[in-house]
Amino acid sequence: MSVVVVGINHKTAPLDIREKIHFPKEDKAPFQTLKTLSGVDEGLILSTCNRVEVYAATQDTKTASQNLSSFMAEYHGYSPRELSPYVYTLSEQDAIHHAFRVTSSLDSMVIGEAQILGQVKEAYRLSQEAKIVGPILHRMYQKAFSVAKRVRTETAIGSQPVSVGSVAVQLCHKIFDRLDNKTILLMGAGEMMETIAELLWKKGVQKFYVANRTEKEHFFKNIQTHYLSLEEFPKYLHKMDMILVSTASPTYLVTKTMMKKAIDDRKQNPIFCVDISVPRNVDPAIHRIENIYLYNIDDLHSIIKENYKSREEEALKAEVIVQEEVQKFLKKFS
Repeated sequence: MSVVVVGINHKTAPLDIREKIHFPKEDKAPFQTLKTLSGVDEGLILSTCNRVEVYAATQDTKTASQNLSSFMAEYHGYSPRELSPYVYTLSEQDAIHHAFRVTSSLDSMVIGEAQILGQVKEAYRLSQEAKIVGPILHRMYQKAFSVAKRVRTETAIGSQPVSVGSVAVQLCHKIFDRLDNKTILLMGAGEMMETIAELLWKKGVQKFYVANRTEKEHFFKNIQTHYLSLEEFPKYLHKMDMILVSTASPTYLVTKTMMKKAIDDRKQNPIFCVDISVPRNVDPAIHRIENIYLYNIDDLHSIIKENYKSREEEALKAEVIVQEEVQKFLKKFS
């Protein structure tokens, strides 16, 4: 039995491709389709803002690889040929090595970020609930989780916590020398937005508005916020110096029409939008509006590169650990 992974990520595919290949975690249908694929004995789907990967345990590597590629493309309305320039396929030792690196945050956009371990565990749980994880993938992921723990324990790769959210806040600070006099709208109330809110609050932001489907006072319990429903927030956009967006909505929440009215009401005072959602929640067309400045998750690369320099030595130590653990795993289960 061998392991195969087919995927796209932030290094192989631009945002406009990644957002179209995303599997929403509440969607159970992909798991049912995966079960039926020829050559796939076990399966797992990992879908985050920066990667979509489908893993399989198989006795026929070639058939499984072809069918996983077709599944990933055709489920989202693409032909395998259209998606092929962005797709990577790994098998056997390479697939296991890749899974360990991903779980240990060595393949992340932000090296050392802590969120990926939770995301992989959630992907494992959902795939297990769908009854497509069997003994091979179970063993591989239990080992991957222990490898990630060892990397965190034996290196300083996570000593200064970073995430896409913290990088977004660094971007805010690059845009504005001072944040304490800015009015900011946070759209979403997930883990990413909690990180962003806490970091902005520590940097002195006083005026927060929060737009979400439901009011979550407990979520921002230490921070004074003004709650807005998704129906009423457009009326407040003209008050905002900056808008940060991170939700699971499959559609645009902030439209060109909304932002055109907001900038007119502000007498052309600039508004900065940072959309780290995948799929995107801010219409990319708003960048054509004068005095609107839009950044998406792929625009954070320059800051991420700066951060990586300080983690490079620890990342190299982590790579050695992962390689050791791959060899141990193969020796035990070969």
